[in-house]
Amino acid sequence: MPTRFTTIDAPSAIDSDAYGINNAGQIVGAYNNGSLTQGYLLSGGSYTSLNVPTAPLPNPITVAADINSSDQIVGYYDFEINRKSFQYSNGTYSL
Repeated sequence: MPTRFTTIDAPSAIDSDAYGINNAGQIVGAYNNGSLTQGYLLSGGSYTSLNVPTAPLPNPITVAADINSSDQIVGYYDFEINRKSFQYSNGTYSL
């Protein structure tokens, strides 16, 4: 069976990375739009940006690293060397 590749281009991204996929085919990762790095969830062809609301400014970084079969997303957010983890589930961030 041939290998199939799909390009993942988050909206307004100058670069993007995919880090995790669950059994439902939902994909998580991060993209950069030129001014900040945001996490994303790609589900059913639609992108949802993930930004930890307490991430430090001016250039917050949020990275969605993995997703499980219960749609719980884990990742990290940081500013320079101040990296912290988060879980995102049902629209709520747990830090």
